[in-house]
Amino acid sequence: MSRLYVVATPIGNLNDLTPRMRAALEAADLIAAEDTRVTMKLLNQFDLHRPMVSCHRHNEEQKAPQIVERMLAEDLTVALTCDAGTPGISDPGHLLVRACWAAGVPVEPVCGPSAVVTCLSASGFDAREFAFYGFLPREKKALNDKLDAIHRAGVPVFVLYESPHRVVELVSALAEKWPACMLCVCSDLTKKFERIYRGPAPEVLKQLEANPGVEKGEYCLAVDVSMLPPPPVEAARVDVTAWMLARILDGASIRDAADAALAAGYPRNEAYRAKVKIGEMFEEE
Repeated sequence: MSRLYVVATPIGNLNDLTPRMRAALEAADLIAAEDTRVTMKLLNQFDLHRPMVSCHRHNEEQKAPQIVERMLAEDLTVALTCDAGTPGISDPGHLLVRACWAAGVPVEPVCGPSAVVTCLSASGFDAREFAFYGFLPREKKALNDKLDAIHRAGVPVFVLYESPHRVVELVSALAEKWPACMLCVCSDLTKKFERIYRGPAPEVLKQLEANPGVEKGEYCLAVDVSMLPPPPVEAARVDVTAWMLARILDGASIRDAADAALAAGYPRNEAYRAKVKIGEMFEEE
């Protein structure tokens, strides 16, 4: 009977491959790999030889149904792998898993290394409740808005991924926004040159900036914001049209009501649309 193994693979140190992971790879008739070259290195290390097909971010939507169709037609067992860690966690794979469920193909997870969990385990943060956000937006305003949304969500600890070329910029933004927050920044986990920076955000930023090789490796960050005060609760803003009508009923002209709306902080385009709408209402009367 066809079966899909979702196989976690080492995030760096190949010796982290477990007997069960190896057994799943050996049992597979076909390996659906994020990058066949990366998976080939793993297979060669353990003298495993299996046919492979690529299934990555840019082709998974087309490949997933094709792989499932082949699994059913040829009664294949397929092992799904990503370059490192667990498929589907900020890596491709979920579309193939979803297609297997839809086709009635059994899905069996083969657990293993995870950068998210490994980073948290080294942080010393209270991770009884945490969230994973993957890669945050790059543009400054979008990043700031996302951080505000995370803070409003009330999660005490969250985990991020970042590229080596942008990690200093991200930590700088965290240090500027929340200087009291604690960071655990992990680079090249389980590899020969593994580095872990931990402390208040401004201190971690200094450590990163002092490292001439900071733009090498892969980064996973745990952020503890449990010590920060809760964000202010924003009062619900009254619809600008209703707000302006209340002023008009108190004797203000439509123009004066629109000017007052701008002074109160309503966006200019919203105040203009409300002004036109109210003008049309009075004309109809």
